[in-house]
Parts: sequence; C-alpha cells; structure tokens
Amino acid sequence: MQQCCIYFFVNYIYSKIEFLKIRMRNQSLAIALSITALIACNGKKKANADLQEAFKLHEEAILIRQETEGQLETLITNSDSLFIITYGGRLDSITWSLQAWDEQLVEVPGFEEEHDHSGHDHHHGELPELHPKQHLEVQQHLIGEIKIIAEDVRQIVENRNRYKQ
Repeated sequence: MQQCCIYFFVNYIYSKIEFLKIRMRNQSLAIALSITALIACNGKKKANADLQEAFKLHEEAILIRQETEGQLETLITNSDSLFIITYGGRLDSITWSLQAWDEQLVEVPGFEEEHDHSGHDHHHGELPELHPKQHLEVQQHLIGEIKIIAEDVRQIVENRNRYKQ
C-alpha cells in the first residue's frame, strides 16, 4: 500500500514538473523540485526557519523586480530613438523575461497576506504541496533569476550612460 501511495505521489509530482518545464524558460527549478520532492522535512522548527527564510527571499526578489521594472521604464521613456533602435530587441527580451518571471512567482505558505501585492503578480496554490525546504529552494531559484534580469538592465543603463557622454 505504501509503495502504491509513493508511486502516485511521484507521478503527481512528475506531472506538475512537466507542466512547469513548459511554462518556465529555465528548467533548473523543475530539476530542484524533482530532486527535493522525495526529501523529508527536518522538523517543525527547521520548517519554520526555512519558510521564514523563503519569505525573506520572496520579499527581496519582489523589491529587485520592482526596481528593475522602474529602471527599464526609465530607459525606454528617456532614451533617444538611436538608443531604442540599438537596444530595442534586448529591452523587449527583458520585458518578456520579467513577465515570465512574474508567472513563476509563488507565495510562501503562511505569509500570503504579509506584503503589498501591487507591482507584481503571483500565483496561489499552483505548486503541489511542498515541504518548507522546497519552498526555500523555489525562492532561491526565483531570486537568482530576477538578479540575472536586473544585471542585464544594469548593463544597458551603463551602456546608455557611456553613450550619452
């Protein structure tokens, strides 16, 4: 009986991972979920610490995302046509990356209503029931992704500043 339950659980997780692979441009989150799907929780105290750390990362990622969007909007509205022609493709790509990142953003259980939802979009309950350690890994992945996008915007800002001189 226990093997049957494990079989169905693994199949359920696998189907969710396949769904996530299709929707995400980076498959490393799916790999992290599949690896950690079979790891047991280390206890309630550790779980609470993991969830608190996950929420801290979630909040930091949202701030980075908001700052990045502001920089991107400034680039687009305050740049001349030559700059837009030169960097238009990258700016469009970054805009798409931000939208894709928004679609991946998920809440940390127990902290759903602890922050302002303006300026970002995220999903409630789309991931299967995860252990606190898994939620931490998801948030670590998300903050890594938004930092990559923010770095791309920072580089374009630097190029624009050099161009204006």
